[in-house]
Amino acid sequence: MNIRNHKSDSKQPTLMQGVLLRIFATAMVAVMLFSVFSYFYAYQQEKEQRLDDLREYVADRVKADSVIFELAEDNLAVFKKEYLRLYLSDVEVTEEDFWELYFEDEEGATRMKKKYFDGVYTEDGIFRYAMSSFIGNNQSVADPDFQRRLVLTYRLLSQVGPAWVNRFANVHASFPENGIVLFWPEEPWGLNARADLPMNELGVIKSASQQENPERMPLWSGLYFDETAEEWVITYQVPIDYEGKHLINPSHDVYLTDLMERLVLEHPVGGYNFLIRKDGYLIAHPSEPSEEQRWVGELSLDKVELPAVVQAYELITEQAASDNDGIVQIIENKADKSYLVVGELSGPDWWFVSVLPTQVIQAVAHHSALISFIEGLALVLAILAIVYMVIRHQAEQPLAQLRVAADLIGRGEYDRIAEQQITLPLTLKNEIGLLARRFVEMAANIGNARRDLENIVEERTRELAAANEALEQLSLTDGLMGIRNRRSFDQDLARLFEQGMRGEGVFTLILADVDHFKSYNDKYGHAEGDRILKEVSKALLHNIRDVDRVYRYGGEEIAILLTRSDENAAVGVGERMLESIRALRIPHEESEHGIITISAGLASFTMHMSSSEVLIKEADRKLYEAKSRGRNQLLS
Repeated sequence: MNIRNHKSDSKQPTLMQGVLLRIFATAMVAVMLFSVFSYFYAYQQEKEQRLDDLREYVADRVKADSVIFELAEDNLAVFKKEYLRLYLSDVEVTEEDFWELYFEDEEGATRMKKKYFDGVYTEDGIFRYAMSSFIGNNQSVADPDFQRRLVLTYRLLSQVGPAWVNRFANVHASFPENGIVLFWPEEPWGLNARADLPMNELGVIKSASQQENPERMPLWSGLYFDETAEEWVITYQVPIDYEGKHLINPSHDVYLTDLMERLVLEHPVGGYNFLIRKDGYLIAHPSEPSEEQRWVGELSLDKVELPAVVQAYELITEQAASDNDGIVQIIENKADKSYLVVGELSGPDWWFVSVLPTQVIQAVAHHSALISFIEGLALVLAILAIVYMVIRHQAEQPLAQLRVAADLIGRGEYDRIAEQQITLPLTLKNEIGLLARRFVEMAANIGNARRDLENIVEERTRELAAANEALEQLSLTDGLMGIRNRRSFDQDLARLFEQGMRGEGVFTLILADVDHFKSYNDKYGHAEGDRILKEVSKALLHNIRDVDRVYRYGGEEIAILLTRSDENAAVGVGERMLESIRALRIPHEESEHGIITISAGLASFTMHMSSSEVLIKEADRKLYEAKSRGRNQLLS
């Protein structure tokens, strides 16, 4: 019986084991509760921060993206006024004038001659280029009024087009008689359109007809696929009538690719953006429309295969204020587990929507809770180890000494322990003495490790700063030409303009363009064209000071900012640049000069300029004038 009791007692947990188990259980409950609290706290904090950041982001994006729509409306308002003036004038257009511009192809369609796209000097001394026109083979061109409207449109578009396509894909005008005239430097649309294309029966142009639009209001279209240009576009058009007769629809196109670059590449981390018209037509979305959708015209929500967008649209139409005065609204989409941050773009009645999935916030909260749990568990294990030693040896004075040492470690005073500035039971020949000696070694190691870590952190900080600086420089450099890119140009121009307005210096902008670069590419190939751009960039860089910069403005266009330079000095620099390009003697059989040359326009900053755009437009105007005068020259 006694033997059985002895065996039974041996199976009972010891006092130390019982205490440790109770401590462990209590501590783990506390750790779990703290982890749960950390999760909800982190979730709430992350949600508020993310939504505040998104609200500010959407407000900035709406403000920035509204500019393009306002510019389109301003451009076409000018066009309408000028076109009506021409139409009501006594300017005569003969049938010979019409057929000087047009020809009838073998399929019965009437098209503008190719030379007006390639570029030609007309009898009035104006260089007209990038023009094309198309009248479907289902439409007669015998009507003198129709001929006159077409010719007047050609003349007006060829004048205003070069100044307007910097921000838009093109500028064009459609007619209710299934005709169109376009200024489009990148695409001879009128020569490529299908001969039987019924433009006036399709959604975009049809929407401007008197039957479809009796109020005669300007229109922003939804997203549609232009089968001739093979591009997804949106169009802004203004119907023009006179005495009840529908004359013409001047229009601007905006490429979907331009919108997508900002939507896809510039979105909040973990989220995405899309644009939708208030009447339920999708404008742009990170998901490219399917092949089957390319021929349905504008993308209404019943034609897209994006349930999340349809659901978001229904919520927005239910909850968004009809007149929010530019206020960004936040709508919770419980079904899709996301937040919709909605801003209204001025002009086309579009909503800009930034979507933040709740799982992004949850991921941050999960991470915070996991860290709290791991830290709590580590703390529990450390406490159990100390309690184990105390209970096992029951040494109050050594425990007190060790407690002092533990407190010093908690305050980070490792050196006092390592240098034995406090009393510790180091001479004891048992576990406590060993623990005391380990305290000293640990403090020394931690102190050394901390100093090493501080040195490593300092070194890594310097390396990170250098890497960030290198990355920043890389982000501001054009990968092909090895010069600064458009983003760097915009930043530097804004800075110089602001300094100039404060009276802190003058500067000059030169916009240059490689002459006949498209024809060079066509003849010699794109690889050779890329090489030429690099050679031109190097030559320009050799002609500037360290304080000046050369940028790739777009395509083969190059911008040069000359700081602390007046117009006389800048003209000298510009002439040297043109001569340095001529000195390369790169053959170009398609150029009238026989070699690669550049044309340039120069404009200097003045305090009277309202914005940097004025300076750019002035330089751009002079560039086009240099081209029209025969290229290979600088105009200031």
